[in-house]
Amino acid sequence: MSKLRIGRITYTNIWPIYHFFDHSQFQNEIELIPQVPSQLNQRMKDGTIDMGAISAFAYAEQAENYVLLPNLSVSAYGRVGSISLFLKSDLEDIKNKKIALTNTSATSVHLVKIILEGFLDGKPEYITMEPDLEQMMKVADAALLIGDEALTQGWENGRTQKYQVIDLGEEWKKRTGLWMTFAVWAVRKNVVEQYPDLLYRVYHAFLNSKKKGYQKRNLIVQESMSRFGGTKQFWEDYFHGLSYDFSDPQIHGLNHYYQMAQQIGVLKKAPKIEILNMEKLTEIHTY
Repeated sequence: MSKLRIGRITYTNIWPIYHFFDHSQFQNEIELIPQVPSQLNQRMKDGTIDMGAISAFAYAEQAENYVLLPNLSVSAYGRVGSISLFLKSDLEDIKNKKIALTNTSATSVHLVKIILEGFLDGKPEYITMEPDLEQMMKVADAALLIGDEALTQGWENGRTQKYQVIDLGEEWKKRTGLWMTFAVWAVRKNVVEQYPDLLYRVYHAFLNSKKKGYQKRNLIVQESMSRFGGTKQFWEDYFHGLSYDFSDPQIHGLNHYYQMAQQIGVLKKAPKIEILNMEKLTEIHTY
């Protein structure tokens, strides 16, 4: 039997779920593939990855082929800290201007469109670029960065105060009062049939890692400081603001996001959210 190929987002925000993941119990049964969200989305679609973290928007595009795993996501109720829109002027001023979008994202790219077009009735022009803030701002009036690029550029901008910065999780909550889910754990439906026992074990290894990620957050904070700099307080606040759960509040917020995406025309149809019953893998719960 070939290895189960598992996608891993390469950003720090995912560490609490992957950091304590116990590879040793799987020996040669699995392969972890680290890439940015947009690359993982494409590989899941192509079938060269079997399961793992993908953009919540990517699930909507392929919902007929995927099913989600319960209790695993990257979500926030308000401020995220690493999904940031940098602006030369106020949001109202740039809603009809040129917006540079990072090529590493899917969920956040369309969240920008929902905010500008759905909430503000704007008609901006979008360009997709590598996540380089200064290059983006040479040709655009606002720029979206996610993940570690958003964090490090946010620190730099905090020193220079060159741009206004809007946290998209905060903006979403302000306008809807709902949770925002950026990444979900998906598995291709054919893989559930091929690897039921292994999938069950991998899922519980992720849950155990998530539990340890909450219990031993100080270790993740220390590693984040070592790798990126920043203060202990910053990283504690950052991880405290993220949730890795996926239950009714997150599902409700994600459904609303999909409905808004359909409303502005970036999704043909808002999907039903299908979640696998991990105690009975032939059963799927629909929301």
